Amino acid sequence: MLDTYITIFAAWAALSAAAISPGPNMVAVASHGLGSGRKAALTVAFGIALGGFGWALLTATGLGALFQRFPALLGVLGIAGGLYLSWLGYKGWRAALTGSASEIGPSQGNGFWRDTAYGFTVTATNPKVALLWGSLSTFVGGATTSLSLLLLFATMSSLILFVIYGGYGLLFSVGHIRRLYDRFRRVSEAVFGTIFGAIGFGMILRSLMGW
Repeated sequence: MLDTYITIFAAWAALSAAAISPGPNMVAVASHGLGSGRKAALTVAFGIALGGFGWALLTATGLGALFQRFPALLGVLGIAGGLYLSWLGYKGWRAALTGSASEIGPSQGNGFWRDTAYGFTVTATNPKVALLWGSLSTFVGGATTSLSLLLLFATMSSLILFVIYGGYGLLFSVGHIRRLYDRFRRVSEAVFGTIFGAIGFGMILRSLMGW
């Protein structure tokens, strides 16, 4: 039983580290925080958390079997996620150099249900997220052998995601941060573009080396 809890806590640690790193989920929350403030950003974070609950259930109930049967899928997801992040990096630098709009620019909220659905959709279709859960599924599935453990794993995973992305939402909705972003928007776009590009390139490289 101790080994089971160690495995689950290790999965939560990996999930936390991945959620903290920049990606499409963070962009979705930050853009709503910049454009519409705290409420919209937290609602998007709530949608991401709901999506995380679904991913956790899939991870613990059968997603691992799929990747064990087709291990090359992890490499495909890694390349897809890396290309997507590289695209965000390119758009960030394009915005920095030309002043055009980018993904992390202010975005207006559309009410509780639409913003929740938006957050859910972003995390459900995010290749970076799919790669993470696919990797976790290879060792978590055997640990959640009871309904109570399954619900504990999924609920805590969802809570972790809400806390992290909700924290991003609160950060980017602070008036001082919003004013700083407006003042140094091109610099911010260049910084985020560099981060996204570096993470994306690293994902592609690791996936190719794995093959």
